[in-house]
Amino acid sequence: EQKGRWAAVILAAGYGSRLQKDIEADASKQFDHLLGQPKGLLPVGGVPLLDHWLRAFRETDGEVGPVVIVTNEFFHRQFAEWAVSRGLGRNVVVNDGTTSNDTRLGACRDLQLAIEQKGDLIGDRDVLVVAGDTLFFQDFSLRSFLRSLPPHRSGVVTYEIQSDAETRKRGIVESDATGRVTRLLEKPEPTETTSRSACPAFYAYRHPCKKLIDRFMEEKAPEGLEAVDAPGRLLAWLINETEVHAVPVSGRFDIGNLTQYRDTLSFYASTLDSDLNTISGTGVFTARAHARAAIAGNPSDGFGGKTLSLLVRNFHAEVSMRPSERLVFVPHPEYDRDTEFANMGEVLLRTELNGYYGGLRLLRAATKAFAALCEAAHVPLERNFTMSYETTIPRMVGLSGSSAIITAALRALLHFYSPPSEGGPAALLAKLGLRDCDVPQLVLDVESRELGITAGLQDRVIQWYGGAVHMDFSPSTPRENAYTAVPIEVLPPLYLAYNTRLLGDSGKVHSPVKARFEAGEPIVVEGMRQLAANTDKALAALLARDYAALADLMDANFALRRSIYGDAVVGERNIELIETARALGFAAKFSGSGGGVICLKRMPAGGGGMAEDSTGRKIEVTSPLELSEKEEEETRKAFAEKGFTFVRIRFDEDHSGGGAIAAARYALVDGGNAWRGAPDRLALLDDHGAPIACRRRRWNGQPA
Repeated sequence: EQKGRWAAVILAAGYGSRLQKDIEADASKQFDHLLGQPKGLLPVGGVPLLDHWLRAFRETDGEVGPVVIVTNEFFHRQFAEWAVSRGLGRNVVVNDGTTSNDTRLGACRDLQLAIEQKGDLIGDRDVLVVAGDTLFFQDFSLRSFLRSLPPHRSGVVTYEIQSDAETRKRGIVESDATGRVTRLLEKPEPTETTSRSACPAFYAYRHPCKKLIDRFMEEKAPEGLEAVDAPGRLLAWLINETEVHAVPVSGRFDIGNLTQYRDTLSFYASTLDSDLNTISGTGVFTARAHARAAIAGNPSDGFGGKTLSLLVRNFHAEVSMRPSERLVFVPHPEYDRDTEFANMGEVLLRTELNGYYGGLRLLRAATKAFAALCEAAHVPLERNFTMSYETTIPRMVGLSGSSAIITAALRALLHFYSPPSEGGPAALLAKLGLRDCDVPQLVLDVESRELGITAGLQDRVIQWYGGAVHMDFSPSTPRENAYTAVPIEVLPPLYLAYNTRLLGDSGKVHSPVKARFEAGEPIVVEGMRQLAANTDKALAALLARDYAALADLMDANFALRRSIYGDAVVGERNIELIETARALGFAAKFSGSGGGVICLKRMPAGGGGMAEDSTGRKIEVTSPLELSEKEEEETRKAFAEKGFTFVRIRFDEDHSGGGAIAAARYALVDGGNAWRGAPDRLALLDDHGAPIACRRRRWNGQPA
């Protein structure tokens, strides 16, 4: 099509030498029919790999226009036939003239060649560059990616690698707090950078980059093939000439060898429907549960105490279900991959990070517990399903990634087996004899009874209800009265610092303390009592917006935990993480069981409140607790120098959880100046007639 703001250039001039050798050596001979087939045309889910990209282009609502494929003499005929069969025409395929891997031009020269030869098609459009042997996990939306790019910034995607050894195989990018890429390192040693954000061969280059590509080739071509072979070489040069924005994704498929191709086939076979579209629509349900962080009280939730927690919308787990003939759990292509490793070090690291089963055991345990409940309540489960999952929650850093997968799975099961026509999840819960407030205990039972994980209720409560919640776990408090919603608007800006390479199992940390508590050891019993009391004080400080008091209580929380567990259990790196935060002016405590900390900027003397602009109008001054863009970037770098990641926490403002506490939120939609003259306060009521707290928003710079 001749419309579209973007033109797509698919790089498909590689020869796939490693994959071809693997096929020849494969004893099963089941892939022999693919000998001589370019990787971009390998069948994935029953269709050529490039068909998936073509569908993605067409689903951008016209954002992507013409498509150009650059290949070699050896594969030119095959790509031309594919292009004609898809209605693109033969003239969209560029032949770089090479006939072997030894004579290849390199990806950067191939890109330049495509832009030169198809300038009439591409015109003055921005250029989307796609590697012909790469696919992203199915939660990726090209339309959302393109629309998320800031004006005049080019774009790349990044995903987090799971082992240090992977840095030697990938292009690793570093970026600032605004998402701007500041550096790209091509296959660096793990010690060369603290970043573990890999950048696949997928680039969105703005129109002015076309001239920059010519400059790059003029400078680098004389250095030989290595300087222009990998497309990352161009990106590494471009970030010094123009702004490039990084957008995180959950992961990608890279078909470099036969094992990777088998993994890709397996995943797509379970996640495409009979028409070879990504599974969606009638009969399919996708549920999410987000990460969480404790503001106060943890770990007393496992000892009859109290906690104050919030949902962290930066990270989530997602479970999808669809009807199928047999009941199928789909292995995750990254977290359940356990058949091929780079070396013994990667075997050790992946096992410590993922365990022996990855996320599949969580799905099976949740399903087993759900099925047992239904059987006991004589609720028939007559349909089978295929269940798959994704997660963006960093692991082993105390953000509750495991319980998020279980919570999302239970939420999906409730919807799958009780659609709206049958009363929805609430009706099924009633049949099972469960109240809303009972579901967190169900999630905990899955972890403790089925999987042997020692933990408390806190994570499961906040992931079920959403928002921010004060929780009372004392035995004398009825469960229906134990959970109290906290208005999101009273929360100050909060930040999260974590280290994805801190290994351990929070259950191992909790276990000996549980025994000490049950034995009545005074330091443990009194410590848990004090943590619970401080939780009530933290809630009072929040409601009064006394953030200085809240900061003191957060620091006290960590001090109590440290005195109970001891430095040997808390860990040297965890202590360093806390001390780094405090040195930068933050109060800090564990967000969960260790590996991550929640941070509150301490209030400087003076500042905040209201001021007058040049016209005398009252304007709100940015809270001194909130870092400016420059301050956030400097803080991020300070943490990164010590191997930690630092982000601002996104709150759960719409309370999209599953619980009754999650009151409905209503959006008032109007246009332009209709807001002018609106009342200062708007009273909104939920379905029960109770008032919902409203936050003042901004509309074109004016209070609204």
